[in-house]
Amino acid sequence: MEKENYSNEVKELIKKYKKEDIVFGKPLDFLVSRVKSTKEKIEDEILSCDNLTFTEKQIKDDEIRYSLFFIYSKKKGRKYSITFRDSTLRVITIFPLGRRTLKKYRKKGLNT
Repeated sequence: MEKENYSNEVKELIKKYKKEDIVFGKPLDFLVSRVKSTKEKIEDEILSCDNLTFTEKQIKDDEIRYSLFFIYSKKKGRKYSITFRDSTLRVITIFPLGRRTLKKYRKKGLNT
């Protein structure tokens, strides 16, 4: 069963934002250390949407959330949970994706 991909919708929404509009929902040092990256690289990746392979849409607590799957190779990837509020793009959380997780997502039918 193929899930619906909302990547184009999200890319259009993200175009309206700049680096200054990105807000993090958890402590920044925690998120940066979890994915072994920097704040600037995370912001650039979200705004450019390079490597964005798949996007899921969820309605939770009366807000629309998007799960963005950035896949770099068969063994590496990243999942961002974001939402759009008034004038900010809020990064709720970030998860690194490993080989086993990516393999599981492929079996479920995500376009990874």
